[in-house]
Amino acid sequence: MLEKILTEDGSYSFYNSVLNETYHSKKGALTESQYVYILKGLDFMIKNKPNMKELKVFEMGFGTGLNAVLAKRFAELNQVKLSYTSIDKYPLTDHEINSVKLKTLSKNELNILHSDWGKTIQISLFFNLCKIKDDFLNTNYINSFDIIFYDAFAYHAQPMMWSKSILKKSTDLLKKDGIWVSYCSKGIVRRIMENIGHTVKKIPGPPGKREMLRVTKN
Repeated sequence: MLEKILTEDGSYSFYNSVLNETYHSKKGALTESQYVYILKGLDFMIKNKPNMKELKVFEMGFGTGLNAVLAKRFAELNQVKLSYTSIDKYPLTDHEINSVKLKTLSKNELNILHSDWGKTIQISLFFNLCKIKDDFLNTNYINSFDIIFYDAFAYHAQPMMWSKSILKKSTDLLKKDGIWVSYCSKGIVRRIMENIGHTVKKIPGPPGKREMLRVTKN
């Protein structure tokens, strides 16, 4: 059962009563996505690799489509071409997404939210999108992506998604020196990533979270 909620920055999200978990932080859905995935993910990468003009992004959990919309805006603002792949086993309906979407969206941003699943679509000059309706366990994109937005539900709601086997599978998707970024900062997740052999940094988190994780694949 999904309940629409208003977060503290004025943007909307959902509360899933079955998982006892929200899709975004109650402190601000827009604020959290912008900070974690755009500022500490995409912006960090292009500032550290200024010659990169094309990036491949993989998102764990399309959800409301907020991360994808913000990534498209970032790509256009910075004139960096993004090839964006997102997977969701149980995608929201168009009606559900419409009920929590940002107030002001361009036509091509609406296309992000409502485009067909299983097809690669050119959204704009700097952004193409492929949404996959499937279980992450079925993915096989070894060494394909520059950055991963790991936006699964929290550890208490979906502990399997934070297990060593799944986390390793997620970083297997990255190219060498690729970036894995998540709102999560749990010690067990950090230790798993370190044991796999990656460089792990705890960095300041978005409002309401002291820390988050950013991982570099070795």
